[in-house]
Amino acid sequence: MDLFLNIVYWIVGICFAAAAVMSTIRIVRGPSIVDRMVGSDTFATVLICLFCADMAIRGHTTTLPLVLGLAMTASVGTMAVARFVSRDRPRNNYEEEQVATTVPAGNTEASAEVDAGPGADAAPAEHTGKESQ
Repeated sequence: MDLFLNIVYWIVGICFAAAAVMSTIRIVRGPSIVDRMVGSDTFATVLICLFCADMAIRGHTTTLPLVLGLAMTASVGTMAVARFVSRDRPRNNYEEEQVATTVPAGNTEASAEVDAGPGADAAPAEHTGKESQ
C-alpha cells in the first residue's frame, strides 16, 4: 500500500508542477493585464493546493498560516486589478444597452419618453387610435 501512495503522491506532484508551469507561461506571455492576473490567480491556487496536499500527506498544520496569508493576498490582488481594469470602461454602458434594446427603431413616441428621463414631468402622449396615412 505504501508503494501505491507514493505513486499517487508523485502523480499529484507532477500535476501541480504542470499547472504551475502553465500558469507561469500565462503570466509571462500575457498579453493583457487580465490574462496575467488569471495566471497569477491560478499560480496562487496551485501553491495553496500544494501546501494543503503537503499538510494532508504529512499530517501537520505548520503551513496553514502561509496558506491563509496567500489566499488573502491573492483575493485582494484580484480585487485591486479588477478595480483598475474597470476604470477604463464607461460607467453607463449597461444603461445605454438597456435603452437601445427597449426602444424600437422608428418609434418616436417611445424615444421621446426615454429622452424625457426619469422624474421628468412630461405628459404622456395621447393616442387617438387613428393610423398615420
